[in-house]
Amino acid sequence: DMVHSSFHIEPVLKKTQFKIAALDVWGPRILVGTEEGALLILEEQTGLHIVEFDVVETIKAFSKRPIVQIQCVTTLGVILSLSADVLQVNDLSTFDMRAQLLKTRGCHMFALSEELEPPVLCSAAQRSIVMHRWDGRNFTDWKEIALPDTPRNLVWCGESVCFTLGKKYHLRNVLSLTERTLFDSNSSAPTTFRLPGHSEILLGRDNTSVFQDFQGRPSRKYALNWSEAPISYAFSAPFLLGILPKAVEVQLMETQTVLQSMSLRATHVACGGPDGGVLVVANNCIYRLRPVPLARQVEALGEARELEAALALCSLARDD
Repeated sequence: DMVHSSFHIEPVLKKTQFKIAALDVWGPRILVGTEEGALLILEEQTGLHIVEFDVVETIKAFSKRPIVQIQCVTTLGVILSLSADVLQVNDLSTFDMRAQLLKTRGCHMFALSEELEPPVLCSAAQRSIVMHRWDGRNFTDWKEIALPDTPRNLVWCGESVCFTLGKKYHLRNVLSLTERTLFDSNSSAPTTFRLPGHSEILLGRDNTSVFQDFQGRPSRKYALNWSEAPISYAFSAPFLLGILPKAVEVQLMETQTVLQSMSLRATHVACGGPDGGVLVVANNCIYRLRPVPLARQVEALGEARELEAALALCSLARDD
């Protein structure tokens, strides 16, 4: 078992009266959605040696129902939030509600594509995928894809959306509506993840994660193995983090090496912190996993005689 640190664990929010249910990164700030329907805004306090985040704003009546997913979309100037009831759109500068997308009633998750022009928002309803298109100011009804079962694990890949029905993975092109059925997840619950900066998605099968391109074909000759099937993932270049039931495992994809295992029972995760950090929620506290500088990691791996991982990291650090 390798004793190596790719990330340091730092507490961001240690205690709160609210129950944390969703989070997202907003520049140097963090948006936190709660089961009480309140929205908390955290900001890093500068000038201190230790990392301190303070709750700088609490909007108690942000949502009438528990918030299950939240996303800050700086390019469109909005916050998207899904409650037990409906998907709502709030203004990012004033936090005022702009719209509730009534067609999303009963949806349990959403995924936004900013790669499509104009951007498209899809939401997973009971037996359909509901799509809205951005018209320059709001999301307007666009189309609906009827399905035989409830779609889960929505993730965008180019013009297509990948989702699961039961344990099977499916791809559906939202423009041509052509469909492709892939494999199923076997013994594990299915998981999907869009690999940032790559035209690839990761799909879970047993205790492995398989790389696929946007057409649903294998994109790498190898898969990644974990000690248990991940529940979700995070990416902080060049590391992939698997959120497992009892731990967070860090892999270097290029060598399929697990470099670090952190015993955190993480329930929610958000990538893209100010310094490539990853935010996780465990026991109703927020932690930041802050990357250790690559040069320091290469040195430590060299000293530990983990030469393959050291060389791979070295060349990745050079590419940066």
